[in-house]
Amino acid sequence: MKKILFLALLAFGLNTKAQITFEHRYDSASTFGVRDLSTSQEYPSQLMIINFEVSGERYVKINRIGLTIDIYSMNHSFIKSISYAGFPQACNHGAIILYLSEHLFDLDSEMEFMYVYPECNGEVGTGIYKEDGTCIFSVDSMGPYVTAQTPQQQIPIYNTSYGTKMILSEQSTFKGGANVYSLPGTLTVDIQNANNSLIAAQSQSLISNPYPNPTNNTTTIDYTLPIGINEGEIVFYNLQGAEVKRFKVDKTFSTLLVSTTDIAAGTYLYQLQTSGQSSEGKKMVVIK
Repeated sequence: MKKILFLALLAFGLNTKAQITFEHRYDSASTFGVRDLSTSQEYPSQLMIINFEVSGERYVKINRIGLTIDIYSMNHSFIKSISYAGFPQACNHGAIILYLSEHLFDLDSEMEFMYVYPECNGEVGTGIYKEDGTCIFSVDSMGPYVTAQTPQQQIPIYNTSYGTKMILSEQSTFKGGANVYSLPGTLTVDIQNANNSLIAAQSQSLISNPYPNPTNNTTTIDYTLPIGINEGEIVFYNLQGAEVKRFKVDKTFSTLLVSTTDIAAGTYLYQLQTSGQSSEGKKMVVIK
């Protein structure tokens, strides 16, 4: 009897584990980053599922080293590759690709998308491109404030007509792949709404009020860089709009200690600036 019970429990355990099953691996698709061996730089890529207006659900891989948008069927067979190597290039391969669609920007059968290219000098440009590389709209020094307008790999579970899929990124930048797994259940509406709120929060530059405030010596500011952005600058201005201080920040820390001994008493405004967006402004009061 004990032997039968043991075998039953073993079978149940194996069946439970098998409910989450590996389905497919995509190379050069990790959100953690993929290393470009020619430059030793690391660039985050992306794998997501998009439900297109005509062709339906597709896996979409953004390869930021190869500068391509690769489209795959839900059975993981390759469909086509869209190159953006000839587009205006973003600083450190940091182009943001949004709103991949078939009928949003025009009504032909080609795919189109919004292409945002932050430049290393802090400027940003936005274009709308067709899959053949034709630019149908462009504007300089303007871009979307919130970058997470399409499903992001950081929220990795999707309900699809092919079942529920989970996408996980490989942390090794030398391999830089992403795996697709099949799940037995489905996302509820409440979970999806919570995920959407989390995406919006994680896509923005966030910065705290200073503490202490007012200050006569030093003050501390907490900050959070958006997902996919590794560095930025916290910039201080006086009430006339003139810049008085600038600090480079990255993801090594999440706080900045600011000395105010070298600036006059008064009220100052500051914000966290990254490629493509800036945080809301905060106020710091210096007393002597």
